[in-house]
Amino acid sequence: MSDRIAQILTILFQPLLVPMYGLLLLIAVPQFYGYNMHAKLLVIGIAIFLMVILPVLWYLSLIKLKVITTPQASDRRQRIWAYLFTLLCYCGTAWFFMKLGSLVVGGVILMASVALALVTGINFFWKISAHATGISGLLGATLYIGFSYGVYNPPLYVVLIICCGLVCSARLRLDAHTPWQLIAGTLLGFTVMFPLPLLIFG
Repeated sequence: MSDRIAQILTILFQPLLVPMYGLLLLIAVPQFYGYNMHAKLLVIGIAIFLMVILPVLWYLSLIKLKVITTPQASDRRQRIWAYLFTLLCYCGTAWFFMKLGSLVVGGVILMASVALALVTGINFFWKISAHATGISGLLGATLYIGFSYGVYNPPLYVVLIICCGLVCSARLRLDAHTPWQLIAGTLLGFTVMFPLPLLIFG
């Protein structure tokens, strides 16, 4: 893998963007607002604004204010303010979905908040991979939603597994993380987003 490809993968699967991919996948789930595409797109659009656009704008503001000195936030201590604001946005989005009665999706986003809180806490002591946590969390969330709604898409799961491998390889190629930081992020993201929700929500 070339550095150029590794950089492209790092940008495409930036943790702030990953929730958008998961939300867009909900368009194909009939059990989520049935076939009322207008309502579905409206709700997903609001969620993308809360979970993606607001955190991205905040992140860019932190860069402009030089709180974060590199676009990748290589210094783990500089990530804290970005993580905390994003966590607030995630919790607000989970509350939004639960108020709408979308308990499965609200539960998934709540668990994403838990994953982010754990990454934030760990980040005080050790640099865990947020990229690995995000992409493996997307795989876990997709599996959980499929299990909850009875909608299974094995080809999608294979694609996401391949994406997990590519993203971790990219982070290694760029020397952004050690193998253990990537393994820890992958295990954290997947465990919190799939087995754990099954135990908590059924």
